[in-house]
Amino acid sequence: MKRIFYLDGQPVPFTSGQNVLEAAIAAGMARQIPYFCYHPALGSLGACRQCAVKIYPHDDKHPPRVTMACLLPASDHLQLATVDQEVHTEHRKIIELLMLNHPLDCPVCDEGGQCHLQDMTVQTGHAVRRYSGPKRTYRDQDLGPLVHQEMNRCITCYRCVRFYQDTAQGDDFGVFGSRDRVYFGRLEDGPLESPFSGNLVEVCPTGVFTDKVFRHDYARVWDLQQGPSVCPHCAVGCNTLPGARLGTLRRVRARHHPEINPHFLCDRGRYGFRYVTAAERPVRARLHGVHSRQDAVLRQVATRLQEGRSGFLGSPREDVQSNLALFALADCLHAPFAALSSPWMEALAQQCMALPQAPTLNDVEMADHLIVLGDLGGVAPMAELAARQALRHGARLTVLASRPTALAEAGDYRPTRPSALPDLVTGLAEDACLQGSRRPVILAAAETLGPAGVHALRKTLARLPANARAGVFQNSPNLFGAAYFAADGHTVRLQHALRQREIDHLLCLAADPLGSDWGAGIWRSLAPGLQGVTVLDMVDTDTVRAAETVLPMAAFPERDGLFINYEGRIQAFAPVYRREAQVPSWQENTRGFPAAAGGQMHPLGPPTPQYWLGRLAELLDIVKPWQERLTFYQRFLCPIAPRPDHPGILLDDALRARFEIAAAPAAAPVGTEDWELDLFRWHGGEALADAAAELQSLAPSRGLRLNADVDASFATLSGPCGRLRLPVLPIVGMVAGVAALDQEGFAQLGLHPGEAVQIQWETVS
Repeated sequence: MKRIFYLDGQPVPFTSGQNVLEAAIAAGMARQIPYFCYHPALGSLGACRQCAVKIYPHDDKHPPRVTMACLLPASDHLQLATVDQEVHTEHRKIIELLMLNHPLDCPVCDEGGQCHLQDMTVQTGHAVRRYSGPKRTYRDQDLGPLVHQEMNRCITCYRCVRFYQDTAQGDDFGVFGSRDRVYFGRLEDGPLESPFSGNLVEVCPTGVFTDKVFRHDYARVWDLQQGPSVCPHCAVGCNTLPGARLGTLRRVRARHHPEINPHFLCDRGRYGFRYVTAAERPVRARLHGVHSRQDAVLRQVATRLQEGRSGFLGSPREDVQSNLALFALADCLHAPFAALSSPWMEALAQQCMALPQAPTLNDVEMADHLIVLGDLGGVAPMAELAARQALRHGARLTVLASRPTALAEAGDYRPTRPSALPDLVTGLAEDACLQGSRRPVILAAAETLGPAGVHALRKTLARLPANARAGVFQNSPNLFGAAYFAADGHTVRLQHALRQREIDHLLCLAADPLGSDWGAGIWRSLAPGLQGVTVLDMVDTDTVRAAETVLPMAAFPERDGLFINYEGRIQAFAPVYRREAQVPSWQENTRGFPAAAGGQMHPLGPPTPQYWLGRLAELLDIVKPWQERLTFYQRFLCPIAPRPDHPGILLDDALRARFEIAAAPAAAPVGTEDWELDLFRWHGGEALADAAAELQSLAPSRGLRLNADVDASFATLSGPCGRLRLPVLPIVGMVAGVAALDQEGFAQLGLHPGEAVQIQWETVS
C-alpha cells in the first residue's frame, strides 16, 4: 500500500524512515520548504530553523503548530501546510536573522550562481536589510592550497563540521565559540589533513568554503560546459562532473552515483585534473624531441611499423577502446602486444579478474564486519570513506598492514609483513567471527596483496559463507579492462622478443616503461636494444622525454570512452569540451567573426588515441581489417555499451570465468632476518595527479619508511635493476624488518611488494 502525507493539500509519497523534508525533496516539492542544515548524506540537525511547516492534528484537542520539517518523521495522512501566514513569517524572520551579518559581496563571491543561500533568500521573499548596526566579522584562516575560507559568510548550518568530523572522521577541523560567535576552522592556520577536505566546498550552502584551485582560473558556473565523466585516478570509478570554460578545464565536482559515490569525492579525484592544463603536457607531435608536423611524425611511425620489428604496449591507465584499438593494430601487423608492463602486474590483473563479484561501496557501508588488507586510503580513498561509514554503523574492523594507517587507528590493527598476507588470508576461512557475520566484507590494496595474495583470497572466499564479499583496489582506472589481454602471458612474450632482438621499436599507449611503471627496471635494461620508441600520452613522463616520436592524446574530459572499475562495472564518459585557445582578432591568420572578447576560438586539442591509430592504419593500408577486428573485440567485451549518464553495466560472468584457471606465481621467499619491502602510497599520489601542483604541495616527504628503532639517517637499497639512496623516515608502530617504498622506487630497483631487499645504512651526525 502506498504511504502518503499531504503538503498544502498535495499528496506526497514517502518511505519508512524518511522525514517530511526528505520526502518533499524526493517528490520534487523542495521549493515549498526552504532549508539549510539538512543534507541528504548528513541527515537532519534542525540548527538553521528554516524548514518550518505547520502541522494540523487529526483531533480537536490540539491546535495547529509550527515545527521543523527536517525533524518531523513522515507518517500516514499527515496534514502539513506552508501556504500559511505564520509559516511565511517564520521563513522570512529566520532568513533575515541569518542575513544580518552576511556581507553584501554576492557580485564577487565565488559561490554566485550555485549559492543555496541566494536561492533560499529569493524563495522566502527577503529583500530589504533593516539592521544598521556593525556586522560581526572574523579573521579567515589559511586552510592550505585546496580550500579557501571566507568565514564572514557563515550561517551556522554545521554542515562542514558534520561532514568533516562525522562522515570523514577528521580531527583537525571543528567548531569553536557559542551564541552568535561560532567559528568553524582549525586550532591554527595550516592545510586540512583529511583526504576528503575538498568536499567542504560542496556541502557548504554559502561561500564560506570555496575551491581555491578553481579561484586561480575562475569562471561563473553558468558559463561552464559540463558533462558526465568518470574519475581516472583509481579503480573505484567515481562519477564526476568536469566543468570547462573557453577550451580549458576549470574544476571537477562529484556526480551522483547511488552505489559508488552518491555525494562525495576524494581530493585526488577533485584536484588531480591539473594534468590537463599542465605546462608540460604534450599537446603537439614531436620528432626527436622537436615539435613537428603531424604528417611527418605519422610517416616516421608508419615507416617503423612497416619494417615489421615493432612491439605494442598498452596501459591500465588508458580506457578500454584505446587499448582495444592498439591491440587490433598489433593483431593486423602480427606484432607482439601487452597491456601491462610487468609480468607480475599481468598476473595480478588475472587474479583480480577471477575474483567473484565485488561489493559496491554502498555494500561496504552496510557491512557488519570489515577486514582491510594493506593501506586502503593511499590507494582508493573513497573505499576507505565507505569503510568509515560502516564503522559509524557499528561494524567490526580488523586491519592487517605493515604500519598503522589512518584506518587502523579506528579498528583492530594487526601488524603484518606483506609476505605473510597470503597465509593469513587463507586462515580467514577458519575465523569464527567472519563465519558468523551477516555481511562480512574483505577489502585489499591489490599491489600490497600481490598475485599470490589475491589468489589466496579467491580460494578463501569459496570457503566462507555465500554472503561474504571481497574487493581489491588499484590506483589505475582500467585494470580490469587491461586484464582482458592478460590471460596469455603477453608481457613475457613482448620482453622476450625485445631481448632476442626480434623487435627494435616499441609503440606505447599511456605507458611509462622507462619511468615509474611496474617492471620499469627491466625495460630500462632492454632499452639499448631499441632503435626507437613511440609514445601516445597526455602527461609528460620519462618515456615521453626519451621517445623518438610523441603523439599527444586528448585528455579524458576531451573525449569519450569506457572504464571498467574494480567491480567489473563498465562505465562510459563523454567529451565535456574541446580544448581551444582564443586568438586575438588582429592576428593575420584569424578568419571569421571575432568573439565578444575580441578574438576567435581555435581548436588546439590533441586528437584521440583512436584517431592516431586509425591514421597509422591508413598509412599501412590496413584500415578495413583494423576496423573489423576493433568492432569484433568491442562487441565481445561489451555487446551493449552504457551511456555516459548510465550507472554502468557489469562484465559478463562468462568473460570473468576464463580467468579462474589462472595460477598465481609463487611469491619470492623472504627470510625472517631479511628486510622486506612494502608499498607506500599517499592519497594524492597517482600518475595523472602527480601533475597537480596544488595537490602535490601536500605530498609527504620521499624516503624509506621503517620502524622507529632503526638508528640511521640514509639507506642505500640494492635490487636486480639498480641501487637507490633515500633518507630514513622512522614510523612508530611499523613492523620490524619491513621498509615501505613508493612505486617509483620499486621501478628503479626492479622489485615488487613482499620481496627481500639488501640495505646499507648511513648515519649522519
